[in-house]
Amino acid sequence: MSLLLLGGFGYGLLAAIFVVLCILLIFMVVITPSQEGGMAAAFGGLGSDSFFGTKANQQINRFTVFLAVSFLVLALVLNKMNASATASAAKGEKKTEQSDLEKDVNKHNPPPGLPDPLKLPSNPVPPK
Repeated sequence: MSLLLLGGFGYGLLAAIFVVLCILLIFMVVITPSQEGGMAAAFGGLGSDSFFGTKANQQINRFTVFLAVSFLVLALVLNKMNASATASAAKGEKKTEQSDLEKDVNKHNPPPGLPDPLKLPSNPVPPK
């Protein structure tokens, strides 16, 4: 909860970690070998098991699951921090929005110094 107290810095730090986590998760999914070879075969041929070691599938799967769970938890934390920051900002704001009636009235009011296009002149000139 101490990150919640840090405000913008804590949120920015978690957002940066979240971006790195996303990139790592994408990378891990791409290099994960499948039954047919998948993208791992496209980049390294079929010898990818020997590149990462004999127990590579287990380690890659465990790390991918760790990254996926971390992604979900961090996404929820960032969402909660953003929601609480938005709610606290909304409480502190004064209502500045105009109602629909005020907007309609203001549409027809010209700026000061300009004639009102909706008002008719008091003594209209008769047509010739």
